[in-house]
Amino acid sequence: MSTNTPNTEIPRLVNTKEAAKILGVSKATLDRDRATGCAGGVPCIRIGGRALYSPEQILEWAKARAVVPTPAQMSKIEADPQPRRRGRPRKTG
Repeated sequence: MSTNTPNTEIPRLVNTKEAAKILGVSKATLDRDRATGCAGGVPCIRIGGRALYSPEQILEWAKARAVVPTPAQMSKIEADPQPRRRGRPRKTG
């Protein structure tokens, strides 16, 4: 007996700790983001009081906020090969 159900894959949801690891931020940053709505709000799903995240949505959210340097910024980066050091100069001899 066979059933004709489509083979749909259920996306895996991750908790706040795993989502923070994907984004390279702290768990507290995501907690604060949800509470205040700052930083554009990483999309999350609330289930039973828990915040769950879709890894695909996290990556889409991050890509939408990627900063691409302009040609003027790129020329400035290439013109300054070494950043200036702060503090007293070191003795060289």
